Amino acid sequence: MFGLFKRHEVEMSPEVRGRITNGDKPVAGIEVVRSLMYEGYEKGKEQKEYALTDTKGRFSFEKRIIKSQLPGDMFGANMPVMQSIYIEKDDPKDQDDHYYFLWSTSKSWRSIPPLSELMLQLNADLQNKEVKHLIDASAFKGQQQHVVSSICHWQGELISTYYKNEPITSYDEIT
Repeated sequence: MFGLFKRHEVEMSPEVRGRITNGDKPVAGIEVVRSLMYEGYEKGKEQKEYALTDTKGRFSFEKRIIKSQLPGDMFGANMPVMQSIYIEKDDPKDQDDHYYFLWSTSKSWRSIPPLSELMLQLNADLQNKEVKHLIDASAFKGQQQHVVSSICHWQGELISTYYKNEPITSYDEIT
């Protein structure tokens, strides 16, 4: 009975570090937005934070942990945390193309090490095409696989990458 009222630590976001370039040149003074949402915190209201890139294009956000009873509720145990890290485009081609997404996914309320490691490597060139990465997290609690939309290009044994729903083996295939 008392377990229902226990407050659990929910990882809204691990620490985030990255770098923004445009054609391999650092982009200084650009605003990076981190948007987090979780039904068990502030009634699911979007939580936004902002960071400006330094002269080398680097930015960071601190780890964000909250307390919530929702993971202990049988209807809330699988409620996802929505995470987005993005930059607004100056001149979007259309309404659906308004952001450069460095990170966009939904995840379990627990920490997932492969995702946390990638969030320390949000190095993106604004000329990169957005891809979808399928991250294998089967060795960790929570979802087996996570889809991450991003202009960051990663490789690794836990990562499968797709462009326009087609698997790619090299980023040279989409340039």
